[in-house]
This record gives sequence, C-alpha cells and structure tokens, in this order.
Amino acid sequence: MNKSILTLIAAAALTTSAFAYDTAKAAEFNGFFSHMTQKACAESTLFVKADDVMKMLREAKPMLLLDIRTDGEASVVGLGGAGSRHVPVEHLFEKPNLDALPTDRPIVIVCYSGSRATMAAMGLKMIGIKNVQVLKGGIVALAASDTTKNAPLKDEK
Repeated sequence: MNKSILTLIAAAALTTSAFAYDTAKAAEFNGFFSHMTQKACAESTLFVKADDVMKMLREAKPMLLLDIRTDGEASVVGLGGAGSRHVPVEHLFEKPNLDALPTDRPIVIVCYSGSRATMAAMGLKMIGIKNVQVLKGGIVALAASDTTKNAPLKDEK
C-alpha cells in the first residue's frame, strides 16, 4: 500500500512539473507574437536584402552594421569601418552594449546566415529597440553581393 501511495505521489509530481511553465513569460511572449499575423509578417521590414545594404553602404547612408558573430568568426571575415561594430551575441544584452546602440539610425544585425540575427532582433524589439533590421542571408549573402558594381566607393589615391 505504501508503495502504491508513493508511486501515485511521484507520478502526480512528475506530471505537474511536466506541464508547468512560466505564465508571466508566456503572457509577455503572447503580447509580442500576437501581432504577427500573416499580413503583418508579409509587410514586415525586419529583413533587409544584401543588395540593399550594399546600396546603403555605397551611398553612405547612416546605419550601424552590428556583427553579432563569435570572435572567431569575425577574426576570419570581419566588417570594418566606422559604420560597423562587433558585439558577439552572448554579450549583446549587457547594459554597456545596449546603451551604445544608436537610436537615430537603423541597426542592421549581421550573423553568418541570419538565424542568430533574427533571434537577436526579436529580443531587441521586445525590450523596446525598434530601429532593428536583419541582414537576410547574413554575411554569406553580403559577401555574394560584394561586387565592383555594388561595393562602396573609396577614394583612390
């Protein structure tokens, strides 16, 4: 009998914890994701194409290219120039890095393929940073778009 009672208590405890979740966090996510209807997703400006970023660079449009790849990735192929900044995603949400993000120009987040950048952009939007876009296809797409036709012009000396 004691074994039966212990088994029932253990089963009830395991079942309860298996279905438990953070209701406050779920409500926060619901508030964020409930606006993502099919129409809103179709009209989203979250993603920006590599050719458009190259055009912005060529025309010296104000923006921040925010490279969130790892230090190792950025050491092989990095983004340079005054309009870029490297902050690995694991440090992006630290106060000094958040405080350094511009509010007066677009922030284009770059990772390898766009997956980490999408998650980072959603996180930034959830905390109230609205001027965020994701480079669709990541640095791979940017490299493919980097041609003599698209590349930013530099003064030849």
